[in-house]
Amino acid sequence: MAGHLLRYLTDALVKFEYVYLTPLLRPPTPQWIPLVVQAPQQLMEKDASFDIKSIFDGFLWGVPTCRRSAEKRMMRKYGAPNWHNKLILPRKDIKTCGTCGHNHEAGRLCPNCYSKVKAETSILQEKMVQELGLDPIDKEIAIIYQGEKNQFDDEFFKGKRVVQMEKPRSKWFSKNLLQRSGPNANLSNSEVTTIKPHDLG
Repeated sequence: MAGHLLRYLTDALVKFEYVYLTPLLRPPTPQWIPLVVQAPQQLMEKDASFDIKSIFDGFLWGVPTCRRSAEKRMMRKYGAPNWHNKLILPRKDIKTCGTCGHNHEAGRLCPNCYSKVKAETSILQEKMVQELGLDPIDKEIAIIYQGEKNQFDDEFFKGKRVVQMEKPRSKWFSKNLLQRSGPNANLSNSEVTTIKPHDLG
């Protein structure tokens, strides 16, 4: 109880000094009034030696206390071979296309050859729409390039809708790509035959 009253009296004297004595005395006088009323025990505590560890209990918790080692710095910067390698290494999964000579990833189609296939496919689709329209296709379609009509007999064109291209066939576009392959069942016979494309070599 006495300590509480002493603390209250000290705060009142400090406010009195700040409000009334500071404007009258210039420069400001030191706070000598609280020193008079302070307890002897508090004065003895001020004379005690200062310990730096006492300030680590509060606002210095977020400061790093250990230096990051060189191994961890290199790991964060360059990674590790068996974990996550951040170095720029030469790729070993690049192959050369045997048809056009362009490079491509292993296990993937050659982008140069595939672009030719997409362009040729779009031309075929546009030609089929021009000649056959958008009607449902009820017959097999035979695509004939320029100069190839004499290579087939009349039996080949029976029951088929012919689409003639006004340009020669590309060298990479083999004839076997337009042939039907797989099992073929005849309605009059229960036997199943397998048709394979020719000229695969």
